[in-house]
Amino acid sequence: MPSAKSTGKGSGIPNLRVAGYPGPFAVHPYETLRKNIAEVTFPQVLELLTQPPEAGEDAAAEPGPRDIVFEGTFDEVNEFSYTSQWSDGLPIVPPTIEKVEEFLKYADRSPDEVIGILSPAKREASIWSIAVNGVMAGCRPEYMPVLVAIVEVLADPRYGVQESGSTSGWAPIIILNGPIIEQLDFNTSTGVLRVGRRANTSVGRFLRLYMRNVPGFVPGILDMGQFGRPNYPVLAEDEALSPWEPLSVTRGFEPGVSTVTIASAGTRSFDLDYPGTAAEQTLGMLAEQLKPFFLAADMLNLCFGPEMCPILVLAPMLAKQMADEGYSKKDVQEYIYEHTMITARDFEYYYNIRKVTFTTACELVEAERLPAHYCLSDDPERMVPLFHDPDELQVIVAGTEGRNRAFAMWNLGRQGLTTSKQVKLPANWDELLAGLGT
Repeated sequence: MPSAKSTGKGSGIPNLRVAGYPGPFAVHPYETLRKNIAEVTFPQVLELLTQPPEAGEDAAAEPGPRDIVFEGTFDEVNEFSYTSQWSDGLPIVPPTIEKVEEFLKYADRSPDEVIGILSPAKREASIWSIAVNGVMAGCRPEYMPVLVAIVEVLADPRYGVQESGSTSGWAPIIILNGPIIEQLDFNTSTGVLRVGRRANTSVGRFLRLYMRNVPGFVPGILDMGQFGRPNYPVLAEDEALSPWEPLSVTRGFEPGVSTVTIASAGTRSFDLDYPGTAAEQTLGMLAEQLKPFFLAADMLNLCFGPEMCPILVLAPMLAKQMADEGYSKKDVQEYIYEHTMITARDFEYYYNIRKVTFTTACELVEAERLPAHYCLSDDPERMVPLFHDPDELQVIVAGTEGRNRAFAMWNLGRQGLTTSKQVKLPANWDELLAGLGT
């Protein structure tokens, strides 16, 4: 109910009338559903549609970009930010005008430029607001081009930022590519997803703060994640040790271009250990472990489709082993695709597990919701793939150089489609970096 009313406010309906259902409808038997709807929900609907609406509260005017909203000590500023629900519970760097303007030097864009309107709060994603949240997150000013690219992803309709408050509580993960990794000292090696390196950690924190403060994803209000997931530091790909083209090139960008890719990361697997002495042995073990992981993650039911884009992160040692034996990245994608197939009977079970009506793979092909190769026969024991196409598997190289580990993450598909943007650098970028001594 609070989430619905808050969404109404963000959409310009401050007195949105909402009818409620008593209790957890998802687990109520059909007869209980009928009874509650007839006796509780429908009378509310009838009353709300036949009575004059109550006077709504006037929406409080939000401060202007350069308005000083509070003055005080470091501790007082942090207490004010916390009680205003502007912080993530950790101390923030007070965003003074001077600090914000330092960030703007690295943007080469007007501070008033609006990249987009972010739902559900319907606030403007401006260059100024990016700098403010970058300061708060503890970023360095020179990270600003990366921060802008992140918000450009959030503003892209394909990404679907409005889904970020989903009950599943997924967390967005930022994948970084290009020369910007070395220029700004992002970690690509041991503990790449562990907090500690300033660039990876603060930029990852920026994304969560920005999603809280602009589109409005405050837990319990618009962020309705059942349990939630921890924030991810930036996953920067180790392009120097990767034997293959980086993710950015796989996704269509030119070599040498710095990019940000954001995916809606659901469950992450354990770090998987591969002691195989041959690439095919390693790939075989990898496929064997990925199949139950993806099925246990309910991937077919929640996000199956051409935009699923599961993520596979290989340590440089494993990638080198595969490349030395002639495997390209495309070969790895195809091997995993071919060796994680399941029977049509199992596919239909996992696809329909939460649905009211049962649908066969052949019916989905007939409805043009699956490619033709899912219905080459009506044999329930025929093998069908977990992915529409091998290219859906996003392969990234990162982590400790001398260890044979890998992990996978499944993507929530339409709740945060994997989306990439170029990191656009100011014209005097080299001069700015030289001034930093980098």
